[in-house]
Amino acid sequence: MTNAPARPARSGVLAQVLTLLGGTLLAQVIAFVAQIGIARLYTDTDLGYLGIFTSVATLGAAVAGARFDLSIVLPAPGDEASARSLARLASRCVLVASALATLIAAAAWPWVSAHYGSALAGWLLAVGVSVLFLAQGQVCSYWLTRHRRFQAIASSSVVRALGIAAAQLACGFLACGFLAGGGLGAAIGATIAGQGLAVAYLSWRARDVRECEAEDPTLREVASRYRKMALVGVPNVVVDALRTSVIPMLIAAYSVASLGQFNMAWLALQAPVALIAGALSQVYLPRLSDTPPGEMTRVVVRVGGIALACSIPVFALLAWVSPALFPLVFGARWEAAGYFARSLAPWLALTVATSPLSNVFVATYHQRRMLAFACVYCAAPLIWLASSPYGVETTVAVLGVLMAALLVGMLAMAFLTARAYDRGDGQRPQAS
Repeated sequence: MTNAPARPARSGVLAQVLTLLGGTLLAQVIAFVAQIGIARLYTDTDLGYLGIFTSVATLGAAVAGARFDLSIVLPAPGDEASARSLARLASRCVLVASALATLIAAAAWPWVSAHYGSALAGWLLAVGVSVLFLAQGQVCSYWLTRHRRFQAIASSSVVRALGIAAAQLACGFLACGFLAGGGLGAAIGATIAGQGLAVAYLSWRARDVRECEAEDPTLREVASRYRKMALVGVPNVVVDALRTSVIPMLIAAYSVASLGQFNMAWLALQAPVALIAGALSQVYLPRLSDTPPGEMTRVVVRVGGIALACSIPVFALLAWVSPALFPLVFGARWEAAGYFARSLAPWLALTVATSPLSNVFVATYHQRRMLAFACVYCAAPLIWLASSPYGVETTVAVLGVLMAALLVGMLAMAFLTARAYDRGDGQRPQAS
Protein backbone atom coordinates (compact mmCIF):
# COMPACT_ATOMS: atom_id res chain seq x y z
CA MET A 1 0.00 0.00 0.00
CA THR A 2 1.24 3.49 -0.84
CA ASN A 3 0.38 6.34 1.45
CA ALA A 4 1.36 9.56 -0.22
CA PRO A 5 2.04 12.47 2.05
CA ALA A 6 -0.54 15.16 1.65
CA ARG A 7 0.69 18.36 0.04
CA PRO A 8 -0.32 21.33 2.13
CA ALA A 9 -2.27 24.21 0.75
CA ARG A 10 -0.55 27.55 0.79
CA SER A 11 -2.73 28.58 3.68
CA GLY A 12 -1.47 25.57 5.60
CA VAL A 13 2.16 26.71 5.54
CA LEU A 14 1.48 29.32 8.23
CA ALA A 15 -0.07 26.68 10.49
CA GLN A 16 2.96 24.45 9.97
CA VAL A 17 5.36 27.26 10.80
CA LEU A 18 3.37 28.12 13.92
CA THR A 19 3.34 24.47 15.01
CA LEU A 20 7.12 24.23 14.79
CA LEU A 21 7.55 27.67 16.30
CA GLY A 22 5.49 26.63 19.31
CA GLY A 23 7.49 23.48 19.91
CA THR A 24 10.81 25.17 19.27
CA LEU A 25 9.90 28.12 21.49
CA LEU A 26 8.96 25.86 24.39
CA ALA A 27 12.13 23.80 23.93
CA GLN A 28 14.29 26.91 23.88
CA VAL A 29 12.58 28.35 26.96
CA ILE A 30 13.28 25.09 28.79
CA ALA A 31 16.91 25.08 27.64
CA PHE A 32 17.43 28.74 28.54
CA VAL A 33 15.95 28.40 32.04
CA ALA A 34 18.03 25.27 32.60
CA GLN A 35 21.13 27.12 31.39
CA ILE A 36 20.75 29.57 34.27
CA GLY A 37 21.12 26.68 36.72
CA ILE A 38 23.78 24.93 34.65
CA ALA A 39 25.90 28.10 34.64
CA ARG A 40 26.03 27.91 38.45
CA LEU A 41 26.66 24.15 38.65
CA TYR A 42 29.40 23.82 36.04
CA THR A 43 32.60 25.77 35.49
CA ASP A 44 33.60 27.35 32.21
CA THR A 45 36.24 24.62 31.90
CA ASP A 46 33.57 21.89 32.27
CA LEU A 47 31.50 23.47 29.53
CA GLY A 48 34.63 23.91 27.42
CA TYR A 49 35.33 20.18 27.55
CA LEU A 50 31.66 19.49 26.81
CA GLY A 51 32.04 21.73 23.76
CA ILE A 52 34.93 19.59 22.51
CA PHE A 53 32.90 16.38 22.99
CA THR A 54 29.81 17.75 21.25
CA SER A 55 31.93 19.13 18.41
CA VAL A 56 33.33 15.66 17.72
CA ALA A 57 29.87 14.04 18.01
CA THR A 58 28.31 16.64 15.73
CA LEU A 59 31.00 16.05 13.12
CA GLY A 60 30.32 12.32 13.15
CA ALA A 61 26.53 12.71 13.12
CA ALA A 62 26.63 15.13 10.20
CA VAL A 63 28.09 12.51 7.86
CA ALA A 64 26.67 9.37 9.45
CA GLY A 65 23.60 9.17 7.22
CA ALA A 66 25.66 9.79 4.05
CA ARG A 67 22.94 12.35 3.07
CA PHE A 68 20.54 9.51 2.35
CA ASP A 69 18.64 10.78 5.40
CA LEU A 70 18.02 14.13 3.72
CA SER A 71 17.07 12.29 0.51
CA ILE A 72 13.99 10.86 2.27
CA VAL A 73 12.03 14.03 1.42
CA LEU A 74 12.98 13.97 -2.27
CA PRO A 75 11.02 11.05 -3.87
CA ALA A 76 7.92 12.21 -5.71
CA PRO A 77 4.53 12.29 -3.98
CA GLY A 78 3.24 8.74 -3.80
CA ASP A 79 6.68 7.13 -4.04
CA GLU A 80 6.71 6.02 -0.42
CA ALA A 81 8.48 2.81 -1.34
CA SER A 82 11.64 4.72 -2.27
CA ALA A 83 11.37 6.89 0.83
CA ARG A 84 11.16 3.82 3.10
CA SER A 85 14.17 2.24 1.44
CA LEU A 86 16.14 5.46 1.77
CA ALA A 87 15.32 5.57 5.49
CA ARG A 88 16.55 1.98 5.94
CA LEU A 89 19.70 2.74 3.95
CA ALA A 90 20.39 5.85 6.04
CA SER A 91 19.93 3.86 9.28
CA ARG A 92 22.45 1.24 8.09
CA CYS A 93 24.94 3.99 7.34
CA VAL A 94 24.36 5.48 10.81
CA LEU A 95 25.15 2.17 12.52
CA VAL A 96 28.41 1.82 10.59
CA ALA A 97 29.40 5.43 11.29
CA SER A 98 28.74 5.14 15.04
CA ALA A 99 30.94 2.03 15.25
CA LEU A 100 33.71 3.79 13.33
CA ALA A 101 33.46 6.82 15.64
CA THR A 102 34.03 4.58 18.66
CA LEU A 103 37.07 2.96 17.04
CA ILE A 104 38.55 6.32 16.09
CA ALA A 105 38.03 7.63 19.64
CA ALA A 106 39.83 4.60 21.03
CA ALA A 107 42.73 5.09 18.61
CA ALA A 108 42.94 8.78 19.53
CA TRP A 109 43.04 8.07 23.31
CA PRO A 110 46.80 8.73 23.75
CA TRP A 111 46.68 12.06 21.91
CA VAL A 112 43.52 13.30 23.63
CA SER A 113 44.82 12.24 27.03
CA ALA A 114 48.10 14.08 26.47
CA HIS A 115 46.43 17.31 25.32
CA TYR A 116 43.18 17.42 27.33
CA GLY A 117 43.50 14.87 30.11
CA SER A 118 42.48 11.25 30.66
CA ALA A 119 38.96 12.15 31.82
CA LEU A 120 37.97 13.61 28.45
CA ALA A 121 39.77 10.78 26.62
CA GLY A 122 37.67 8.27 28.56
CA TRP A 123 34.37 10.00 27.87
CA LEU A 124 35.22 10.30 24.17
CA LEU A 125 34.79 6.53 23.96
CA ALA A 126 31.07 7.26 24.26
CA VAL A 127 31.09 9.54 21.21
CA GLY A 128 29.84 6.68 19.02
CA VAL A 129 26.69 6.47 21.12
CA SER A 130 26.13 10.20 20.75
CA VAL A 131 26.65 9.93 16.97
CA LEU A 132 24.09 7.10 16.84
CA PHE A 133 21.47 9.05 18.78
CA LEU A 134 21.94 12.31 16.89
CA ALA A 135 22.09 10.80 13.39
CA GLN A 136 19.22 8.34 13.83
CA GLY A 137 17.15 11.20 15.20
CA GLN A 138 17.75 13.02 11.91
CA VAL A 139 16.57 9.99 9.92
CA CYS A 140 13.31 9.94 11.87
CA SER A 141 12.93 13.70 11.65
CA TYR A 142 13.23 13.72 7.84
CA TRP A 143 10.65 10.95 7.60
CA LEU A 144 8.26 13.01 9.72
CA THR A 145 9.08 16.08 7.64
CA ARG A 146 8.19 14.23 4.44
CA HIS A 147 4.79 13.39 5.88
CA ARG A 148 4.22 16.88 7.31
CA ARG A 149 4.01 15.58 10.88
CA PHE A 150 5.28 18.84 12.24
CA GLN A 151 3.51 18.40 15.57
CA ALA A 152 5.59 15.28 16.21
CA ILE A 153 8.79 17.15 15.31
CA ALA A 154 7.81 20.03 17.58
CA SER A 155 7.03 17.76 20.52
CA SER A 156 10.32 15.89 20.02
CA SER A 157 12.17 19.19 20.47
CA VAL A 158 10.43 19.65 23.81
CA VAL A 159 11.21 16.07 24.89
CA ARG A 160 14.88 16.51 23.99
CA ALA A 161 15.16 19.83 25.82
CA LEU A 162 13.46 18.44 28.92
CA GLY A 163 15.62 15.31 28.90
CA ILE A 164 18.94 17.13 28.54
CA ALA A 165 18.01 19.90 30.99
CA ALA A 166 16.77 17.52 33.68
CA ALA A 167 19.76 15.22 33.29
CA GLN A 168 22.33 18.04 33.33
CA LEU A 169 20.80 19.68 36.40
CA ALA A 170 20.47 16.39 38.28
CA CYS A 171 23.96 15.24 37.35
CA GLY A 172 25.37 18.66 38.19
CA PHE A 173 24.11 18.31 41.76
CA LEU A 174 25.58 14.81 41.97
CA ALA A 175 28.89 15.65 40.32
CA CYS A 176 30.82 16.26 43.52
CA GLY A 177 32.22 12.92 44.52
CA PHE A 178 29.68 10.65 42.87
CA LEU A 179 30.32 10.79 39.14
CA ALA A 180 33.59 9.91 37.45
CA GLY A 181 35.17 13.00 36.02
CA GLY A 182 33.15 15.30 38.27
CA GLY A 183 31.49 18.08 36.35
CA LEU A 184 32.89 16.83 33.05
CA GLY A 185 31.34 13.40 33.47
CA ALA A 186 28.06 14.92 34.57
CA ALA A 187 27.86 17.27 31.59
CA ILE A 188 28.70 14.64 28.96
CA GLY A 189 26.73 11.79 30.51
CA ALA A 190 23.64 13.96 30.89
CA THR A 191 23.86 15.17 27.30
CA ILE A 192 24.01 11.61 25.96
CA ALA A 193 21.06 10.59 28.15
CA GLY A 194 18.96 13.45 26.80
CA GLN A 195 19.88 12.58 23.23
CA GLY A 196 18.83 8.96 23.85
CA LEU A 197 15.45 10.03 25.19
CA ALA A 198 14.88 12.24 22.14
CA VAL A 199 15.71 9.55 19.57
CA ALA A 200 13.54 7.01 21.40
CA TYR A 201 10.59 9.39 21.17
CA LEU A 202 11.26 10.20 17.50
CA SER A 203 11.59 6.50 16.64
CA TRP A 204 8.21 5.85 18.23
CA ARG A 205 6.53 8.69 16.33
CA ALA A 206 8.13 7.55 13.06
CA ARG A 207 7.55 3.83 13.66
CA ASP A 208 5.73 3.42 10.32
CA VAL A 209 9.05 3.91 8.55
CA ARG A 210 9.95 0.37 9.63
CA GLU A 211 7.13 -1.11 7.54
CA CYS A 212 8.45 -3.12 4.62
CA GLU A 213 6.49 -3.99 1.49
CA ALA A 214 7.27 -6.13 -1.52
CA GLU A 215 7.22 -3.10 -3.80
CA ASP A 216 10.04 -1.37 -1.93
CA PRO A 217 13.19 -1.03 -4.05
CA THR A 218 16.36 -2.60 -2.72
CA LEU A 219 18.89 -0.56 -0.80
CA ARG A 220 21.28 -0.90 -3.71
CA GLU A 221 18.69 0.52 -6.11
CA VAL A 222 17.98 3.66 -4.06
CA ALA A 223 21.67 4.10 -3.29
CA SER A 224 22.35 4.16 -7.03
CA ARG A 225 19.40 6.43 -7.83
CA TYR A 226 20.31 8.99 -5.16
CA ARG A 227 24.08 8.56 -5.28
CA LYS A 228 24.53 12.21 -6.22
CA MET A 229 23.33 13.17 -2.75
CA ALA A 230 26.12 11.09 -1.26
CA LEU A 231 28.83 11.95 -3.78
CA VAL A 232 28.22 15.69 -3.65
CA GLY A 233 26.22 16.16 -0.46
CA VAL A 234 28.60 14.29 1.87
CA PRO A 235 31.67 16.41 0.97
CA ASN A 236 29.46 19.45 1.45
CA VAL A 237 28.33 18.43 4.91
CA VAL A 238 31.84 17.26 5.85
CA VAL A 239 33.21 20.70 5.07
CA ASP A 240 30.44 22.36 7.06
CA ALA A 241 30.87 19.98 9.99
CA LEU A 242 34.63 20.54 10.01
CA ARG A 243 33.98 24.26 10.39
CA THR A 244 31.60 23.85 13.31
CA SER A 245 33.87 21.31 14.99
CA VAL A 246 37.28 22.87 14.44
CA ILE A 247 36.29 26.42 15.42
CA PRO A 248 35.77 25.32 19.07
CA MET A 249 39.08 23.45 18.95
CA LEU A 250 40.94 26.56 17.81
CA ILE A 251 39.25 28.70 20.46
CA ALA A 252 40.24 26.08 23.03
CA ALA A 253 43.85 26.70 21.97
CA TYR A 254 43.59 30.05 23.76
CA SER A 255 42.21 28.20 26.82
CA VAL A 256 39.52 25.63 27.56
CA ALA A 257 37.91 28.22 29.84
CA SER A 258 37.65 30.66 26.90
CA LEU A 259 35.88 27.93 24.94
CA GLY A 260 33.48 27.49 27.84
CA GLN A 261 32.67 31.23 27.78
CA PHE A 262 32.25 31.09 24.00
CA ASN A 263 29.95 28.07 24.26
CA MET A 264 27.80 29.77 26.90
CA ALA A 265 27.30 32.73 24.55
CA TRP A 266 26.66 30.45 21.59
CA LEU A 267 24.11 28.31 23.44
CA ALA A 268 22.24 31.33 24.79
CA LEU A 269 21.95 32.87 21.32
CA GLN A 270 20.75 29.60 19.80
CA ALA A 271 17.26 30.28 21.18
CA PRO A 272 16.34 32.96 18.62
CA VAL A 273 18.28 31.14 15.91
CA ALA A 274 16.41 27.88 16.48
CA LEU A 275 13.09 29.65 16.94
CA ILE A 276 13.15 31.43 13.59
CA ALA A 277 15.46 29.42 11.35
CA GLY A 278 14.58 25.96 12.62
CA ALA A 279 10.87 26.27 11.97
CA LEU A 280 11.29 27.86 8.55
CA SER A 281 13.85 25.25 7.47
CA GLN A 282 11.65 22.30 8.46
CA VAL A 283 8.59 23.68 6.71
CA TYR A 284 10.18 25.01 3.56
CA LEU A 285 12.44 22.04 2.75
CA PRO A 286 9.54 19.92 1.46
CA ARG A 287 7.94 23.06 0.01
CA LEU A 288 11.09 23.87 -1.96
CA SER A 289 11.34 20.24 -3.07
CA ASP A 290 7.90 20.60 -4.67
CA THR A 291 8.37 24.06 -6.19
CA PRO A 292 8.35 23.90 -10.01
CA PRO A 293 10.56 26.01 -12.24
CA GLY A 294 9.15 29.50 -12.52
CA GLU A 295 8.20 29.90 -8.86
CA MET A 296 11.47 29.29 -6.99
CA THR A 297 12.74 32.89 -7.06
CA ARG A 298 9.51 34.17 -5.57
CA VAL A 299 9.69 31.63 -2.73
CA VAL A 300 13.35 32.40 -2.05
CA VAL A 301 12.77 36.16 -1.90
CA ARG A 302 9.79 35.72 0.41
CA VAL A 303 11.52 33.35 2.84
CA GLY A 304 14.74 35.38 2.89
CA GLY A 305 12.87 38.63 3.45
CA ILE A 306 10.84 37.21 6.32
CA ALA A 307 13.92 35.71 7.97
CA LEU A 308 15.93 38.94 7.69
CA ALA A 309 13.06 41.07 8.99
CA CYS A 310 12.78 38.82 12.02
CA SER A 311 16.47 38.34 12.75
CA ILE A 312 18.08 41.78 12.39
CA PRO A 313 16.07 43.59 15.11
CA VAL A 314 16.37 40.64 17.51
CA PHE A 315 20.13 40.30 17.21
CA ALA A 316 20.74 44.04 17.19
CA LEU A 317 19.00 44.20 20.56
CA LEU A 318 20.97 41.21 21.86
CA ALA A 319 24.27 42.77 20.77
CA TRP A 320 23.40 45.88 22.73
CA VAL A 321 22.32 44.26 26.00
CA SER A 322 24.46 41.08 26.15
CA PRO A 323 27.50 42.47 28.05
CA ALA A 324 25.26 43.55 30.92
CA LEU A 325 22.70 40.76 30.59
CA PHE A 326 24.96 37.70 30.81
CA PRO A 327 26.51 38.35 34.26
CA LEU A 328 23.07 39.37 35.54
CA VAL A 329 21.33 36.22 34.35
CA PHE A 330 24.05 33.56 34.50
CA GLY A 331 26.33 34.89 37.22
CA ALA A 332 29.35 37.16 37.49
CA ARG A 333 31.84 34.59 36.18
CA TRP A 334 30.14 34.63 32.76
CA GLU A 335 30.90 38.29 31.98
CA ALA A 336 33.21 37.34 29.11
CA ALA A 337 30.37 35.33 27.54
CA GLY A 338 28.36 38.56 27.22
CA TYR A 339 31.06 40.15 25.08
CA PHE A 340 31.37 37.00 23.00
CA ALA A 341 27.60 37.18 22.43
CA ARG A 342 27.92 40.74 21.13
CA SER A 343 30.61 39.61 18.68
CA LEU A 344 28.56 36.64 17.48
CA ALA A 345 25.33 38.60 16.88
CA PRO A 346 26.02 39.69 13.23
CA TRP A 347 27.03 36.16 12.28
CA LEU A 348 23.95 34.53 13.82
CA ALA A 349 21.58 37.15 12.41
CA LEU A 350 22.67 36.17 8.89
CA THR A 351 22.61 32.48 9.86
CA VAL A 352 18.88 32.83 10.52
CA ALA A 353 18.32 34.18 7.01
CA THR A 354 20.46 31.62 5.22
CA SER A 355 19.44 28.46 7.12
CA PRO A 356 16.11 27.98 5.31
CA LEU A 357 17.58 29.15 2.01
CA SER A 358 20.39 26.61 2.09
CA ASN A 359 17.73 24.07 1.15
CA VAL A 360 17.48 25.74 -2.26
CA PHE A 361 20.68 24.04 -3.38
CA VAL A 362 19.32 20.63 -2.35
CA ALA A 363 15.90 21.17 -3.92
CA THR A 364 17.39 22.34 -7.24
CA TYR A 365 20.22 19.81 -7.29
CA HIS A 366 22.93 22.47 -7.26
CA GLN A 367 24.89 20.96 -4.39
CA ARG A 368 28.17 21.72 -6.17
CA ARG A 369 27.52 25.43 -5.74
CA MET A 370 26.85 24.90 -2.06
CA LEU A 371 30.00 22.80 -1.77
CA ALA A 372 32.11 25.58 -3.30
CA PHE A 373 30.65 28.11 -0.87
CA ALA A 374 31.01 25.69 2.06
CA CYS A 375 34.73 25.30 1.33
CA VAL A 376 35.24 29.08 1.49
CA TYR A 377 32.95 29.36 4.52
CA CYS A 378 34.99 26.68 6.28
CA ALA A 379 38.49 27.80 5.30
CA ALA A 380 38.07 31.52 6.05
CA PRO A 381 37.29 31.28 9.80
CA LEU A 382 39.80 28.49 10.40
CA ILE A 383 42.58 30.45 8.70
CA TRP A 384 41.67 33.54 10.67
CA LEU A 385 41.53 31.74 14.04
CA ALA A 386 44.80 29.94 13.39
CA SER A 387 46.66 33.07 12.27
CA SER A 388 45.09 35.90 14.30
CA PRO A 389 47.71 37.99 16.14
CA TYR A 390 45.12 39.29 18.63
CA GLY A 391 43.68 38.04 21.88
CA VAL A 392 40.62 35.81 21.96
CA GLU A 393 38.08 38.66 22.44
CA THR A 394 39.25 40.67 19.40
CA THR A 395 39.71 37.52 17.34
CA VAL A 396 36.10 36.44 17.93
CA ALA A 397 34.83 39.97 17.17
CA VAL A 398 36.51 39.93 13.76
CA LEU A 399 35.25 36.37 13.24
CA GLY A 400 31.64 37.50 13.69
CA VAL A 401 31.96 40.22 11.04
CA LEU A 402 33.82 37.92 8.64
CA MET A 403 31.18 35.18 8.82
CA ALA A 404 28.33 37.67 8.41
CA ALA A 405 29.93 39.05 5.24
CA LEU A 406 30.30 35.55 3.81
CA LEU A 407 26.63 34.78 4.50
CA VAL A 408 25.58 37.90 2.60
CA GLY A 409 27.36 36.31 -0.35
CA MET A 410 25.40 33.10 0.21
CA LEU A 411 22.11 35.03 0.09
CA ALA A 412 23.09 36.39 -3.31
CA MET A 413 24.09 32.91 -4.49
CA ALA A 414 20.74 31.42 -3.37
CA PHE A 415 18.89 34.10 -5.34
CA LEU A 416 20.95 33.46 -8.48
CA THR A 417 20.47 29.69 -8.12
CA ALA A 418 16.70 30.13 -7.85
CA ARG A 419 16.68 32.31 -10.99
CA ALA A 420 18.70 29.69 -12.87
CA TYR A 421 16.28 26.98 -11.78
CA ASP A 422 13.32 29.07 -12.92
CA ARG A 423 14.91 29.27 -16.36
CA GLY A 424 14.89 25.47 -16.51
CA ASP A 425 18.41 24.74 -15.27
CA GLY A 426 18.24 21.67 -12.99
CA GLN A 427 16.59 18.28 -13.02
CA ARG A 428 15.30 15.98 -10.33
CA PRO A 429 16.17 12.29 -10.39
CA GLN A 430 13.27 10.24 -11.71
CA ALA A 431 11.86 7.28 -9.88
CA SER A 432 12.45 4.06 -11.69
